[in-house]
Amino acid sequence: MMCVESNPAILSDVSSGKVPIYEPELETLVRNSITNQKLQFTDQIKNVLEFAEVIFICVGTPQAGNGTADLSQIESVAIDIAENLNGYKLLVEKSTVPVGTHIRLKNTMSTYLKDNIGFDIACVPEFLREGNAINDFFNPDRVILGVESENSRQLLTDIYRKFECPKIWTNPATAELIKYASNGFLAMKISYSNMLADICEATGADIDSLIEGIGQDSRIGKAFINPGVGYGGSCLPKDVSAFIDIFDQNNVNNGLLKEVDSINRLRPHRIITKLKSSIQNLANKRIAVWGLAFKPNTDDVRNAPSLEVVSKLIEEKATVNCHDPQATNQFKKAFNQNSNINFYDDMYESVRECDALIILTEWPDYLSTKLGELKAKMNNPLIVDGRGIFTLSEVQKYGFEYKAFGLKENND
Repeated sequence: MMCVESNPAILSDVSSGKVPIYEPELETLVRNSITNQKLQFTDQIKNVLEFAEVIFICVGTPQAGNGTADLSQIESVAIDIAENLNGYKLLVEKSTVPVGTHIRLKNTMSTYLKDNIGFDIACVPEFLREGNAINDFFNPDRVILGVESENSRQLLTDIYRKFECPKIWTNPATAELIKYASNGFLAMKISYSNMLADICEATGADIDSLIEGIGQDSRIGKAFINPGVGYGGSCLPKDVSAFIDIFDQNNVNNGLLKEVDSINRLRPHRIITKLKSSIQNLANKRIAVWGLAFKPNTDDVRNAPSLEVVSKLIEEKATVNCHDPQATNQFKKAFNQNSNINFYDDMYESVRECDALIILTEWPDYLSTKLGELKAKMNNPLIVDGRGIFTLSEVQKYGFEYKAFGLKENND
């Protein structure tokens, strides 16, 4: 396998087996593949076109300012391939792209081709979860294969022959849409569970029992129904926004998706509301924040709830003590050495003399917190738990005031 990387610094790192992101087991896999001569890197598209018949396009499709998917990197890759094409190639979209992108790729390729060389476009969307990407890659629930030609089908059949999972063959447009439909549905489950948490808070119903009750229904399942501070990362927020745009472009009602997005955007603000229900004036208060990554087992802070929560705390003139096992360096880039933000390697030191602790990521380290030690270091024993990692009964044993989504106020 040969990979193209245009950034010189990243190319140097990955060529030596150093991975620029945190993903469990990934660096070991890359290093072993390089050592076994199964993986190499280059900055020249010509090298790849001479090396392989199948080209997987895996560039980013970030959210543009108007909420649509920015396809500029896809376009750039297509132009580069077209100008250097030396024979038939199958181009496979792995990036998350709006329905119809395969047609756009065809047009771009045809415009920039120097000779009448054949090519095909296919779409095989990826469903890797950050923090569990290696296992997801080798053990997928299914593989979606969107093709238009028999040659494409044969090539992809050979590549995916060892994957023992359902293989769903369809056309590229449907494959493109399946990715958005999947992420939109997952986002909907999260926002729905957060809406349920809100009604539990209002009525005094038990959110844990409620989630257990609906999760046992095989038609619903237990995944993605735990209420909290909302979804973040590089996928769900931008994909829901782009999916809304796809509906708009085709004049199809998208009210459900818009409400899913709206509910999620309000979750970080709810954290601050819960905090201020106990500490009305946050000026000169010291607040600890545990969890900067949008989820455990990654250093990704893109669209993480921590960005909005910390920004709001600074706006309220609080001092913020931050801890995260992996994401501190990425988080620092967003705040440019703000003097009101402190970073700690030790989770317990981060809460020293703090007036409250906010939990935004359910890292395993936090799940095994020594509550007695935690309370001894804090100035005021208040926990605002954005992920529901504790229970009211266990924290009350240590004298904490505890606030969480789905939990009726005045529990102290």
